[in-house]
Amino acid sequence: MGKKKTKKNRGSRTHGRGIKGGRGAGERGGRGKAGLQKHKWKSIVKEDKDYFGPKGFSRPQGLVEETEPINIYQVEQHLDGLIEEGYASKKGSGYEVDLEKAGYDKLLSRGRARFQMKIKVPSTSEKAVRKIEEAGGEVITNGD
Repeated sequence: MGKKKTKKNRGSRTHGRGIKGGRGAGERGGRGKAGLQKHKWKSIVKEDKDYFGPKGFSRPQGLVEETEPINIYQVEQHLDGLIEEGYASKKGSGYEVDLEKAGYDKLLSRGRARFQMKIKVPSTSEKAVRKIEEAGGEVITNGD
């Protein structure tokens, strides 16, 4: 392997770059991302196809509300734990469950309702309400 060009050309006026080649950004085609739509276009096309164009949008974190959903089958799975923690109680042949106090925001419909449950929750899907009512229970939301 030979010596580097700078070492080889020490003492010469232009270090082998020509009269204007060694000035400023020189022969590198500009500094940084200069020329990406012109003479450096090939590198963009090959390596970073998504460089230009829309990228999407991130909402400010202060506006993003995270919901904590729970499905019907999960409520039934955790029923014993909810009773121990005081978020549910057995009433006659059914259960009363306060999902709002337990920290859940929405009841979703996945699973089958096997018990009569009176569930209090801030919001719910229509299908979940239908399934709970078919099992002989009821759902109480903030709108009711």
